[in-house]
Amino acid sequence: MTDSEVLPNLFKHTSRRINEILGDGAYNTRQCYETVRIKQGFHSSHPKKE
Repeated sequence: MTDSEVLPNLFKHTSRRINEILGDGAYNTRQCYETVRIKQGFHSSHPKKE
């Protein structure tokens, strides 16, 4: 399992709004960006093209 696959499950454990996400390139996926968007947060970089 990769870091980007774990992120959505981590967010399921909180009902709080996530203000900002900082991470390395492992989190630079569309799945992570969608997860952050649902939590109304801000991701610090742009998703890589797949």
